[in-house]
Amino acid sequence: MKIIESGEEMREYSQQLKNDGKTIGLIDTEGCLHDGHMFLVKIAKENVDVVILGICHTIYYFEHSTEKYEVHLKLYQQDFIEKEIKICELNNVDVLFLPSMDDLYTNSSTISLDSLPLNVQNFLQTLPINIKFILGAKELYNITLPDIIVLGQKDVYQTFILKSLIKQLNLSIKVIMIPTIRDSDGLAFSSRNQLLTFSERCNATSIYQTLHEISRWSVYPPVAEIKEHITNRINQANGHVSHLDICCAETLEELDLIDRKFVIIVDVFFGEIQLGDNIIIEP
Repeated sequence: MKIIESGEEMREYSQQLKNDGKTIGLIDTEGCLHDGHMFLVKIAKENVDVVILGICHTIYYFEHSTEKYEVHLKLYQQDFIEKEIKICELNNVDVLFLPSMDDLYTNSSTISLDSLPLNVQNFLQTLPINIKFILGAKELYNITLPDIIVLGQKDVYQTFILKSLIKQLNLSIKVIMIPTIRDSDGLAFSSRNQLLTFSERCNATSIYQTLHEISRWSVYPPVAEIKEHITNRINQANGHVSHLDICCAETLEELDLIDRKFVIIVDVFFGEIQLGDNIIIEP
């Protein structure tokens, strides 16, 4: 496995791969690798010649001061990087890309996405890095030159935003979205899961249990009643719903009535830990 830290070196290597007729797949992560990430790698390996896995500390870069960001990087290098490298090697990642955030955010340019549904716009504004998230993705694509990117359904809003970015920029990148990968108890794989206490983890299984229950309904009431049912079920499990959308699965526009394939998107706090999940349902 090749490890690259320089954006310039990564760009040159990607271009050489292209010159050699190789296809490239990209998996973009924030680190803390788990089985969900590795399933994305598996799918990418089935579709391209070379898989690049990027670990971009974007959230730490923008959410915290420069000093805290530098402390985070030191701790990451000290406590996590060796484990991350081993995980990548065991799962046949071809290139591990560890860019400096300065390589992804080299200027103060801006971009706006066309015609995003209002609820998706609202979600984007809740991100601490909002528009910078889009600019970083754009630069990452310019550096790695992927033919495909593989994304998980768990981050369905981000996936929709990135697909919109690729379409708007007319990039020749195929987006593969795979179903959410879950642990044996139904909890969606996430680096946040390890922060849950035992009781919080037991309670958190109520998210998927509730979503799966709704997927088995033969008749759907108005959306307001579905939301009330979800909220009540999760409240009973000591969770607090912080965000809940029921949208068209294709456009992510909010629905009032279920008359098409739809997606339920929910964020829930258990204690201080926020977990996200969703399910796509065809009535």
